[in-house]
Amino acid sequence: MNLPNTITLLRLVLTVGVFVCLEVATTVSGLGLHSPDPTTVYTAFVFFLIAAFTDFLDGYLARKWNLVTAFGRVADPFADKVLIAGSLVTLLQFPAATSILTTWYVVVVIAREFLVTAIRGVVEASGKPFPADQLGKWKMVSQCWTVGALLTTVAGSETFVWAAQWGFWVSLGLTVVSGANYVWKARTILFAGAK
Repeated sequence: MNLPNTITLLRLVLTVGVFVCLEVATTVSGLGLHSPDPTTVYTAFVFFLIAAFTDFLDGYLARKWNLVTAFGRVADPFADKVLIAGSLVTLLQFPAATSILTTWYVVVVIAREFLVTAIRGVVEASGKPFPADQLGKWKMVSQCWTVGALLTTVAGSETFVWAAQWGFWVSLGLTVVSGANYVWKARTILFAGAK
């Protein structure tokens, strides 16, 4: 277990912290989903920001120190998917978030992740590497931006409502386009033998 892999595991722990804080926030205030405890939500926000930063850090260190492992190649994208998809699903319980966030958006995000994971499995089983590309990285950045802004909105701040609204549409576009791009890049393997 090297440092980049340890950081990846830390991201999973922080992600659990995000979920726990969001669940606890509805009971601490005693006011439920409409008025969750701001301090607890902001704690979730801090956990989320640190977790999002570790996504950059573990990959950077693994490449810089030549510590890329099979475990890391599986755990890193898995941790990303749990962080984003799990946060989006958890946010759907809050009216402040669903004034921007929609269930169909969450379905599109999760469906894209299933698709790319399946494609990566097929391509890498053929013996070819299938790393994340620049579009995929920008997709992740835009989704982190969106979730972070939504968390501040749930905490009761209106400062970043605009960021959540813009992030919603930008991340939606990048989610769809990057998914289609992965299909295109893998087309020779995916459609091999098709007439």
